[in-house]
Amino acid sequence: MNWKEVAEKLKNHLKTVRISPRKAALFGGGAVLVLAAAFLLLRPRDIGTAQAALELQQLGNNIRRYYQNRPDFWGLNTQTVLDKKIAPHKMKAISGVLQSSFGTPVFIGNGFDAAMLMPGARSFDVVYKGLSRRQCFELLTYKFDEKFWLGISSVTLNNGDEEQTFSWNEGEYKLPPQTGLAEVLCKDNSALLWHYE
Repeated sequence: MNWKEVAEKLKNHLKTVRISPRKAALFGGGAVLVLAAAFLLLRPRDIGTAQAALELQQLGNNIRRYYQNRPDFWGLNTQTVLDKKIAPHKMKAISGVLQSSFGTPVFIGNGFDAAMLMPGARSFDVVYKGLSRRQCFELLTYKFDEKFWLGISSVTLNNGDEEQTFSWNEGEYKLPPQTGLAEVLCKDNSALLWHYE
């Protein structure tokens, strides 16, 4: 039996089967509901990456604007950002800790411990801590615009087991980070350090 014969048999069989319009409508409506439910349940959920990326950009811009008439970033740390209301309005402080839209802590200063910057400091770090694997991956590989990347000299990922820095002059670990590397390196409870210059 070839394909033409199978198609002809199926066509003849469908002619003999009668479905009432009511049953057809019920079946069609049920199929649409099942497809809609599957779409809603199986689609990737938005975890707020675009909002977190916007906050990161705004925070960096706000810090630069606040310090633009000063010779350096002396005295900058998370507490300064909170006290001087430098953080974007949507970023909230809970118990004195600045929170990202992910609900994870954000620290500003020098290094992962976000130490206060000393006189002569010409750069600062913004650290997102406690990120899930997915949050880490999506924020690290977010498609920031060129203007944002011009102000970043490196991004360091600490996943608890290892630390990897992405910079403009690294070979394999070049900025902006590639999705394959981010997928391998990001783990639950990761931290990302954005080094602004």
